[in-house]
Amino acid sequence: MSPSANVQCHNFQMRPPSSQQALHTDATRDEWVDVLRGLVALLVVAHHAALMYGAIGSWFWHERTPDNSFSSLVLTFFCTLNQAWFMGLFFLLAGTYVPASIARKGAVTFLLDRSQRLGIPLLIFGCLLGPFTIALALTSKGYAMHDTLVALWSRGQFESGPLWFAAALLVMTLIVTPAVSWLKHLRSFPTNTTMGVAALLVGVSAFLIRLSWPVGKTWWIGWQLGYFPSYVVLFIAGVAGAQSRWWVDVPIESGRTWQRVMRCVVWTFPVMALASDRLAWLGGPAIGGWNMQAVVYAFWEPLVAWGIILSLLRWAQHRFAQPNPIYKMIGRSAFTVYFIHPPIVVTFGLVLSELEIPVLLKFFFSAALSMLSCLALAQFLLRSSWWRRWF
Repeated sequence: MSPSANVQCHNFQMRPPSSQQALHTDATRDEWVDVLRGLVALLVVAHHAALMYGAIGSWFWHERTPDNSFSSLVLTFFCTLNQAWFMGLFFLLAGTYVPASIARKGAVTFLLDRSQRLGIPLLIFGCLLGPFTIALALTSKGYAMHDTLVALWSRGQFESGPLWFAAALLVMTLIVTPAVSWLKHLRSFPTNTTMGVAALLVGVSAFLIRLSWPVGKTWWIGWQLGYFPSYVVLFIAGVAGAQSRWWVDVPIESGRTWQRVMRCVVWTFPVMALASDRLAWLGGPAIGGWNMQAVVYAFWEPLVAWGIILSLLRWAQHRFAQPNPIYKMIGRSAFTVYFIHPPIVVTFGLVLSELEIPVLLKFFFSAALSMLSCLALAQFLLRSSWWRRWF
């Protein structure tokens, strides 16, 4: 399953707040961060809709398989670009609230609470919604949904789907919590050199991991380990920057520098991939292995991710400092949308499968209908106090 959901400002302050001030400020979520999380959760919905229409990546149901058609190449680039940064952003923003929560609750209570808040949605999806989505997808092949669902449950089918994120976040939190008291004292925003070294290390790590665990190969609970170096680095960066609120006051020059890097680099991988048909030395599977495409892809991702993430943080803080009711609604719905979207995306894929229109137009309709339906259902579910407790 293609990796596919935790993520807050007051006015810009060039002087970092004191330790106690930072902890009290972090106790309440910044609305602009919630809005950003909600918008990216909707992007996850569109990302998975694209996989049904020719983008490279696994999903519950596909109408078209990837090929060299224009629509397939466009959707593949769309998903590849998303994958470079959007889950990493979720890990970064999740990390920013760990120190404040530990200070407020204590480490033991925090870990117990986090285990419940992440573990229960994971179990519900894995045991109920995941098998339901599989059974729904298999109706396209003539299988009775009820019979398929019973068969999946009878053999103990557990399908984590996008909730692999919850499991990964829980494990990272358990590992990092003992080091929070040290990490939170890293006050200065990382220099461009530090961020460049981090990108280099992420690229090297991703390349080496993908020699054994290429992109697309999952382990344990749906984890694609080839993407994890950037997730780990960004989660730790979120924790380290929580005390001084790095990600609230992203320096203008740092943001601009990495935005320029991103703009220069973002086209290199797709252009190289297209040129590989004519230049044999550029060939090889980008998903992993001793070849040029795998090397470029591994280093391309963090260089693109740093620029997009810093740009989005600055943009969201200014744009949603005082969000209107619609954006507040999107922010409140972030995790619910992320949780419920797989069967909704598959449903619209199946419903629109007989529609004879251009693929990109069908993708647009499918993604738009899925996003709107997820938001509508999320508002209904969030009326329940039980649902709000866990989502």
